[in-house]
Amino acid sequence: TLGDARARSAAWRPHRLGCLPATAERDGVVKAVGQGRRHFARAVVEDDEPIYSGGDLAGYEVFHHEQQFALATGAVLPEMKIAYETWGELSAKKDNVILLQTGMSASSHASSNAGNRANGWWEDFIGPGKTLDTRIFFVICTNNLGGCYGSTGPSSLHPDGKPYGSRFPRFEVYDQVAAQFKLLDYLGINKVHAAVGASLGGMQSICSASRFPDRVGKLVTISACAKSFPGSMAFRHAQRCAIMTDPNWNNGDYYDGALPENGLRLARQIGTITYRSGKEWQDRFGQGRLSEDRNGLQHEFQIEKYLSHQGKKWVNNYDPNSMLWISKAMDGFTLELPGKDGKPCLKAGLAAAMQPALVIGVQHDVLFPVWQQKEIADSLRAAGNKNVVYYELDSTYGHDTFLLNQITIGPAVKGHLEQEPGGAQHLWEEKAATFHDILQGVGELTSVPDMMRCIFRALAKGSDTVPQHELLYATKLLLAADGLHDQRIDGIFKQKFRSQKQVSMKEFLEIREDLTSGAPETYLP
Repeated sequence: TLGDARARSAAWRPHRLGCLPATAERDGVVKAVGQGRRHFARAVVEDDEPIYSGGDLAGYEVFHHEQQFALATGAVLPEMKIAYETWGELSAKKDNVILLQTGMSASSHASSNAGNRANGWWEDFIGPGKTLDTRIFFVICTNNLGGCYGSTGPSSLHPDGKPYGSRFPRFEVYDQVAAQFKLLDYLGINKVHAAVGASLGGMQSICSASRFPDRVGKLVTISACAKSFPGSMAFRHAQRCAIMTDPNWNNGDYYDGALPENGLRLARQIGTITYRSGKEWQDRFGQGRLSEDRNGLQHEFQIEKYLSHQGKKWVNNYDPNSMLWISKAMDGFTLELPGKDGKPCLKAGLAAAMQPALVIGVQHDVLFPVWQQKEIADSLRAAGNKNVVYYELDSTYGHDTFLLNQITIGPAVKGHLEQEPGGAQHLWEEKAATFHDILQGVGELTSVPDMMRCIFRALAKGSDTVPQHELLYATKLLLAADGLHDQRIDGIFKQKFRSQKQVSMKEFLEIREDLTSGAPETYLP
């Protein structure tokens, strides 16, 4: 089964799979960093700050590609691991998959789940009734190739047992996408309902649609580009210089020594300037001072303290080399192919991307100016795509709008994913048919155990187990008439099944006494 095929990671292993240097692990930093990250996540939401890394990085699963993985640069990885997490349930036809593609520094933890209850970086967008509706969709999110949250990257171990460091091969954005499709092959998924991404993830989603056109049903690209331009390349170059001029960087081989944290702090500060907008900071900070003391040079203004705080967040939380390698891949990104005149052309490069497409840009985006999203939409239309929708948002959050503004981003994405053509009507019809079978089967049944057996058989369709969330939904639907409140049923399921994904008939029937004891006694006339 799919569950049997998965290899679950028991914990975050900082040196091999995470981002901490060996010295930090020896000094006991792992626990402190994890606790600090959870504490900080609660604070930043109140200040409209995204949760970039998401939780304590526990509970992800790992796809191990044991064969060589050839890169577009000509280099070869002897093997590859891709960390990923999922939400919802894969349909019998495996036709309800959303491939969620991430930004540069994001982990696979886009939302809380049974393996990790901490909020993820797209928490408000994933779940029942949300943008990526897990009642009908099966959402997959990976940590990118080159990352440091479980996927193979510069901090991973080389076959000789030492971290790759400077030896890690260069790769392209296309290679990150190809790695994701290797994961889909492993899971037996031939085609995704949609590829959805923002920032680097938006570059990957348009790359997926154009380079794997037969395997992508719909496309959503937010605050991204089809070709990098010198402005964003210049910002990323400055970030790389900040890291590479730190003496502790040691040409990328720092894993047995001190972390180049001063360079990492500065790189993060530079990045933060590109992630938000001057308009937001004018409204938020203005020229506000921390104090009237003019004797020093440190943190005189609120904006200075804010940037310093953002810089500290990356220390022991993100691998400097991951930033270097991934940002280089972003700089070299282009989907151009030779046009009729032989010159590089986006119209030719996007000619295969004929899927219904949603392109979203943000007017105050400094890192990916809004003309780049307009360029994607115009190029798709010029190539012959008749189903392109382009939205331009006036959000002062700038590039981080996709992380923070669910009110404007969410409905547009949800509508695009579920509307026809290529929408979710068939998925809702399958759900409706299942519950029609349940209701028809229950009929005149009055015994709770008999109802439970009927519910299970209708959902199982011959299988030995049923997803816990489907049993829970059906149980609440049918037993509400017996006076059982949803909250009590939720409590019974949580106590009995906890994080268990699949439930057998025997296990389901074991809660019948709890369900019947909670119902009020019925008096017949």
